[in-house]
Amino acid sequence: METSFQQLREEFKAKLDKLNNYLWTAGLPDPVSRIQQISFFFFLKMLEEQDIGMEKQERLTGHAHRSIFTGKNEKFRWSRWREKTGKDLYRFIRDEVFPFVEELHNSHKNISQIFQGAKLIIPDEAVLKRTIEIIDTIDFSSLDTDVKGDLYETLLASIESAGELGAFLTPRHIIRAIVEMVNPKIGETIYDPACGTGGFLITAHELIKLKNSDPKNTEQRNSHKIGYGDKLNKEQWEFLTKKTFYGQDVGPEMTRLALMNLILHGIEGAHIKRKDTVAGSEDEDDLRKFDVILTNPPFAGKVDIERIKPTLPVKSKKTQVLFLGHVINSLKSAGRAGIILPEGSLFGTNRDDGEIRRYMLENTKLEAVVSMPSGVFQPYAGVKTSVFIFKKKPVPKLDENEKIWFFNMQGDGSSLSAAKKFGSQYKNDIPKLLELWQKNRAIEKPYSWFTSVKEIAENDYVLSANTYNPYSGEEEVSHREPKEILKEIEGNEKKLGSALDKIKKLL
Repeated sequence: METSFQQLREEFKAKLDKLNNYLWTAGLPDPVSRIQQISFFFFLKMLEEQDIGMEKQERLTGHAHRSIFTGKNEKFRWSRWREKTGKDLYRFIRDEVFPFVEELHNSHKNISQIFQGAKLIIPDEAVLKRTIEIIDTIDFSSLDTDVKGDLYETLLASIESAGELGAFLTPRHIIRAIVEMVNPKIGETIYDPACGTGGFLITAHELIKLKNSDPKNTEQRNSHKIGYGDKLNKEQWEFLTKKTFYGQDVGPEMTRLALMNLILHGIEGAHIKRKDTVAGSEDEDDLRKFDVILTNPPFAGKVDIERIKPTLPVKSKKTQVLFLGHVINSLKSAGRAGIILPEGSLFGTNRDDGEIRRYMLENTKLEAVVSMPSGVFQPYAGVKTSVFIFKKKPVPKLDENEKIWFFNMQGDGSSLSAAKKFGSQYKNDIPKLLELWQKNRAIEKPYSWFTSVKEIAENDYVLSANTYNPYSGEEEVSHREPKEILKEIEGNEKKLGSALDKIKKLL
């Protein structure tokens, strides 16, 4: 299966590279726009493939299927219009196909949402035709959901130099570690208030399926295991695909990409909205509570004080302060969260920084602070960050007897540089993090330790790991034997003397 999967990935990537070049030359330098245009055509082709599959299922099971292509809608099948050319093709897709999909309902509600306000912005008719020809060679119906999802992830990450896209992509190995620590379960609602392309929600979906799979039906996929959720009953499966996942993002482009990504990963009923999480008017969605929240909110944004939502606990121009307050307030009692925050907010002396840290320690049991090295988010950003894992208290109270587990991560298995590389030659503390976390937050030098809430409260609620690291300055330095160093010096002196003799002879 692994070989087959790799072959599919390589074939798909080659087609994406070719398609990307066509759209670049057609005048679409923005990577998000290119990905969206490609994605629209993915879904147009898949609509017919899914419909054909449902017709086959009806013949086998007797369950009635109402085709979206019946009667006058027959002309909207991919196979019907793909042969059109030139202006006829362009006008038909722009003026008829896109509006048709936008008006779909019932089981295709999320696909309809993807196409809301969608515009065909490929300006060149020849490139449009070639785009359709390339996508026509991909048989989506032959790919299982997991493979389709992985291939779409390849598309999202295909333009690695695109900084504006990178701003929305949290490294998948970091997401996976956070999700494993928070450990979402079947029957829980899961929310990301800054969902980007949906990475946290998809990884939570993968973990729940894996933990509800027969070990015989799991397989190794690249660096992690996947499962198919074969132990879930019908009601649990229905809940997982339609009632578990919620997300929102301020960017309409990201909302589209997230919906596409989730559908291709088999999450057809995700509730994704285009919404400003921390600013603007409030509605009932702002007061909804969730069992699990997983997020990497934006760090660099600024919000006008007068636009901040009134229910947020701390008013600040910093988006990370506002998002942390939103996450705490949006958890159910005993609900759990994992959130990435910039290091500066952990020790900032501004009133709002200290106030949100105090509010967090009063309203949640902060179970872990994982200090990550700067460079984790390279090549897009070099900012140093930490991960907070916490659980909502039933009653707000600062308990000075509580202890917070700190873990000091020195490496994530990558080069931590702008030229991002992964390999066994790079330090990777993530396995140790998960090992010690699963051992009930074990202490192991030089990785982890506990610090009391009392000590933190007395230190202006500073939560930077370096402030409390008991091993700081104790790093072991490996020194060679003096005899070995002297021998090397003598050898270098002999070489230098020989080189000088040759130079003198030449002179």
